[in-house]
Amino acid sequence: MISFLEGEIAYTGDKFVILNTGAIGYRVIVVPKVLDILSKNKAKVKLFVHSQMNIREGTFDLYGFDKPEDLEVFNLLTSVNGIGPKAAMNILSTIEPKYLKAAVIHEDATYLKKVSGLGPKTAQRLILELKNKVDYIDVDGQDAINLTQEGDAVDALVSLGYSLTQAKEALKEVTADTLQDRVKLALKVLGKK
Repeated sequence: MISFLEGEIAYTGDKFVILNTGAIGYRVIVVPKVLDILSKNKAKVKLFVHSQMNIREGTFDLYGFDKPEDLEVFNLLTSVNGIGPKAAMNILSTIEPKYLKAAVIHEDATYLKKVSGLGPKTAQRLILELKNKVDYIDVDGQDAINLTQEGDAVDALVSLGYSLTQAKEALKEVTADTLQDRVKLALKVLGKK
C-alpha cells in the first residue's frame, strides 16, 4: 500500500492534482484547503495518501492530505458504517477536524448535518461510532469551541456571496466573542484578499 507520494504538481484540477513523482504522474483527490495550498506551491510537495480500489467503477483512487493527522481523521471517518471515501472527503471539505471532534463530543448532529449529503441518521451514527475514538485529535481550546456560533458565522458569510472555503479560511484568522464581531472581522480579512 502507498503511504505517501513526493514530487511536483504537474496539474491542478477541480478536486484533484496530478503529482509528478519522476516518470509517473499520480492523480490524487484532495480537499479544497489542500488544493489551495498546492496550487500556490510549485516546489516539491509531500502528500500522505490513502489508496482505494473501487471495483464497481473499475478505478484505483488516491486520496491525499498534507498532514498525516488529516489522513488519520479520514481513515477514522471511513471506519464508520455507511461513510465511504467520497463522503469522508466531503465531510473534511466542509468541517475542520477540530470542529468535527467538538461536534462528536458534544453530540451535535445538527452541526454535522450541514455537510451536504449527510442526513440525520448518518450524523447520529457518526457520533455514536466516533464518540470514543476522537480523543487523539489534538485541538487547542477544545472546550471553548462554540459550534452554533461557528456555523452561523459561516452561513452569514456564505449568504453574502463568499464560498464555503473562503468563509472558513477567513474565520480561522479572527477571534472575537460575539457572532457579529467575528463576521465583521472576517469581512475585513476577505476584503484584503
